[in-house]
Amino acid sequence: MRYGIWNNKGGVGKTFLSFILGTEYAHTHEDSQVILVDMCPQANLSEIILGGNGKGEYHLSKILAKGNARKTIGGYFDSRIDSPHKMTGDETSFLLMNLREYNENLPHNLHLICGDPSLEIQAQAINQISGQTLPPNAWVNVHNWLKDLIVASEKKIGQKATTVLIDCNPSFSAYTELAMLACDRLIIPCSSDGSSARAINNVAALLYGFDTPEGYKTVNFAAKSEQFDISLPLIHSVILNRSTQYNRKASKAFAVMFSAIKTNVESFKRREPNRFVHGEVQFKEIPDSHSVAIVCSHKGLPPYGVKPGPHEVHDTRPQVNLDPLERYKDSIKSLLETMV
Repeated sequence: MRYGIWNNKGGVGKTFLSFILGTEYAHTHEDSQVILVDMCPQANLSEIILGGNGKGEYHLSKILAKGNARKTIGGYFDSRIDSPHKMTGDETSFLLMNLREYNENLPHNLHLICGDPSLEIQAQAINQISGQTLPPNAWVNVHNWLKDLIVASEKKIGQKATTVLIDCNPSFSAYTELAMLACDRLIIPCSSDGSSARAINNVAALLYGFDTPEGYKTVNFAAKSEQFDISLPLIHSVILNRSTQYNRKASKAFAVMFSAIKTNVESFKRREPNRFVHGEVQFKEIPDSHSVAIVCSHKGLPPYGVKPGPHEVHDTRPQVNLDPLERYKDSIKSLLETMV
């Protein structure tokens, strides 16, 4: 199964959630293979995977410095810009498989398609090539670039049980469109604010063409996907992220804001239940990770490897306490149990 992790709003925890879900799923499913795909130009997920702050930045910069030979999503898109309508045959060389050579904290069955800042520039080329009238299927050929890469990577791994998680940029740009067509399920993280509630409406409009103005109904992303008979991902879950909790429930202030998000999601589901897995909406609350996120991101360390106590982070020693660590692990476990 392929999961896209996306919301049209920034700062809701998409990248850290991608890291946690990918590493924890790989850790708890040792007979499976997990591919993380970094589709954000900031490449923060790749930096964490490659060793965290400092070490990961060093490894990422060395990979990016290889120019036309760089093994990143941007390097692959460069090759597809030269060959937009057929696969290059070199797809599998862009999958980083031996990640423990970069970061010994990672599970052995985790793999990475590395991020690349050039995605922003390449978005213009993607729009231009996909907008050509010839060949007639130019739009779908280009929008399948990422899917082509993922399918080839899955075949290289050679196991039926492969799970893919795609960390997406908030902007619904050309490369985000490619990410949406490469995944089967959509996980939508939200934070406890009014912007996240509005972002649910944006996701419905941008991805599914919900309540699109009349003048754009034939040219929006959903309409183009329907024209080429391409399925869009179903909404798997809406994550109520980073909540402050008391007695393992969101505090009143967070609960009020989450209620507004739920109202918008339920409104969309009533009108278009076919956009949700089994026609149902699944909400999952994930508490504020506190110092856990700081330690994990800095060290490239999955939560299962974090011990309670002080940790060295630059010139500080943030404290990881047992209760919030266990509470965070339990909420992630609950979400993982729904991913098959």
